[in-house]
Amino acid sequence: MRHSVCVCVFGCATWVLAVAADPQPISPSQFRERLAQVKLQPGESRFLEIPWLLSMDEALKKAAEEGKPILVWSGAGGPPHSGSC
Repeated sequence: MRHSVCVCVFGCATWVLAVAADPQPISPSQFRERLAQVKLQPGESRFLEIPWLLSMDEALKKAAEEGKPILVWSGAGGPPHSGSC
């Protein structure tokens, strides 16, 4: 069983390297078709339609004025806010 797994993995890796090493050009019409397939379509990513505020201080001020809560989305392991508010 171990040998067949090694052969399968080696065979797949060899195939991937062979395919990656010999890219084939595509026509302009094929490029436009593929580009259309991967581009975001209207309404596809509603997340990007939200008018996000990038300043926490601005968001806190606006939320207080409108009596609304805020959503804090933080990344990279840092604190979402280190301001005075």
